[in-house]
Amino acid sequence: MLKLSHTNYYLPIVQPLEPLRVLESGTTTPQLILGVCQQTGVKGDYVIKYRAASRMSAEASVRELVAAWIARELGLKVPEPVIISVSPEFVELLQGNEMYQIASNSLGYNFGNEYQRGYLAPLKGQTFSEDFKRKLIDLFAFDMFISNADRRIDKPNFLYNGDDLLVFDHEIAFGFVMELPFLRNQIPWTFRDSDLEWISQNFCYQYLKGNTYDFLPFIDKLTVLNDLFWTKVETIIPPDWLNDQCSTIKNYLNSILENSHLFAGELTQLLL
Repeated sequence: MLKLSHTNYYLPIVQPLEPLRVLESGTTTPQLILGVCQQTGVKGDYVIKYRAASRMSAEASVRELVAAWIARELGLKVPEPVIISVSPEFVELLQGNEMYQIASNSLGYNFGNEYQRGYLAPLKGQTFSEDFKRKLIDLFAFDMFISNADRRIDKPNFLYNGDDLLVFDHEIAFGFVMELPFLRNQIPWTFRDSDLEWISQNFCYQYLKGNTYDFLPFIDKLTVLNDLFWTKVETIIPPDWLNDQCSTIKNYLNSILENSHLFAGELTQLLL
């Protein structure tokens, strides 16, 4: 799985061939489908998050893409993001299916990802090794960096295979874009009292709190999110999905990068 910054990276466009089961978890009612990649001709299983589903939209799809690309650049494992092109012919295959109306309102491009096997959801009260805890530290820092309030104890939004984790569901990441501009945090490398409510519910926070951690290794990785990265983001995202949101995300995160060592100190303080 190539990173966005790799010269040979491309965003797969998938043509859905057959609807499979609706996945039980997820506010966005994701559905498993069989599809074929238009660029390679290879068939595979994919998860589609229909644009007309709850909490989904073109804007939410962009947030999914950008979060997945950032996660991969920072060394976190994510399912391969793809674009799934829903056609009237595919919608007809859903006649009598619970997803028919949502799919019929989602013609065109939709966010999706390759379906990954071999991972399970963490169990309640799960214990993790010290090596795996390092991954939770990075995941916590990632969630704080992208203002992701949707990784909770009751909804971890990651899967686990004993050694590694697979992160997903970032449609409401970059929560600051959903705030009115004058209400946004004017010093994004710090956290407001109002942020502590969602931070305290974060899955990783619940496991890591009460200890001191070094976030500088994570901070050092952020240099990959440079102008070349953002230029490629804006080039690859479907043109119909592009609006001011992408620039808002870039500018907000860049302000954190410009104060990254202060941000690292804030992360440490959150967990004390």
